[in-house]
Amino acid sequence: MMKQIIPNKKNKHSIPKELPTQIILEILSRLPIKILFLCQLVSKHWLSLIPDPHFAKLHLSRSQVNLLIKPKYRSSLLRLVDLQILHKIHPREAQLKFIPKINFPPLGIKVVNSCNGLLCLCNVPEIFICNPILCEYTCLPFPIYDGEYDRYITAFGFSPKTNQYKVIRFFIQRFVEFFDPTIKNFVASFFNPLTEELDDSFDPITELRTSREEAKAIIYTIGEGSWRNMGSVPYFLTNHSFNSFVNGALHWLNFARDSPDFICCFDFGSEQFRVVPEPPEFGLRRKEFPDHIRVGVLRDSLSICDFSNPFCIDIWLMKDYGIKESWSKELVIENGIGKRGNLDRHEPIMILKSGEILMLVNKDSLVMYKPKLGKFKKLNTYGIKSEFYGIAHTPSLVSLRDVAKGERGSFVY
Repeated sequence: MMKQIIPNKKNKHSIPKELPTQIILEILSRLPIKILFLCQLVSKHWLSLIPDPHFAKLHLSRSQVNLLIKPKYRSSLLRLVDLQILHKIHPREAQLKFIPKINFPPLGIKVVNSCNGLLCLCNVPEIFICNPILCEYTCLPFPIYDGEYDRYITAFGFSPKTNQYKVIRFFIQRFVEFFDPTIKNFVASFFNPLTEELDDSFDPITELRTSREEAKAIIYTIGEGSWRNMGSVPYFLTNHSFNSFVNGALHWLNFARDSPDFICCFDFGSEQFRVVPEPPEFGLRRKEFPDHIRVGVLRDSLSICDFSNPFCIDIWLMKDYGIKESWSKELVIENGIGKRGNLDRHEPIMILKSGEILMLVNKDSLVMYKPKLGKFKKLNTYGIKSEFYGIAHTPSLVSLRDVAKGERGSFVY
């Protein structure tokens, strides 16, 4: 005779109908943005959790870096590509498309840089901060500068100490100074004793002049409503991309031959300029090949890419920020590059978990370098045929409603 099983009422009620909120947050904070949007449809409770600023911060700390692509000309279309899953599924399913409804003409819009999921876009003289994921943006007040300048550079960053986002704009003026043509020793260096004439290489327009640059800066804290004067910039500024924000500071290379400082930075927390130690092995090479060295961020570390060797690229990472001895030559790319003229056109964007390196080539194509095979693989750019911006971007739920509180002229759509 079989024994009758009586259900245990205690066990029946021991399994909760819904998981505790803390566990739900742990699960949701590890999901990709694309899936997270669908999760908002599960329940009203989940819908209320996802927009919360504390959840946005938690999710950002666990988000994977993606590739953000924007055509350089005549388009405001943004494409966000999840490279971690690109090889596992159909390529077009690994991307999100955004068309930020920002009130500007698409021609000439430049991607300045990405920071914590927010983008800084520039269209002279306008500066926009936007979160393409949430379809939010704000237009900053026009930067006012009374002095003369020949060019300007814009950068965007974040201060972890004050939890503030800031934009800095540098105004650079170039001064051309001429030597006195009566300086005999200088002119004599071009004198040919055989012909008793000046050498053909002597050009009085170029040889009798020198140039120098002076830079000044203004800064804007998102939410404060006005620009502040920062005064003179103590270091030479390059025109290279400023997608080199890490550890609360913006970094660039100083190629001035009369300066011993090489890696310079601006700290968005202290609002001070300072110097970061360079790799020990660099020596004089750093001043000899200014067009063949780049500074950036790879694996959340300050990086330097050295193209000065005609047949390889050296990639350095600063493992412990600010410590000179922590510089490590992470990788040497030797195959598939070819001529020297092509070296500085391969710009590393990110290193994937697999160790593969995504690189932007000639501003119009993407390649993936596979270190184990020593080979390059060209990637499909999904119909973008012109030059484009390609940067590392971490999708974020950080809302400009929280970042730009009190910002006049803010628009959210």
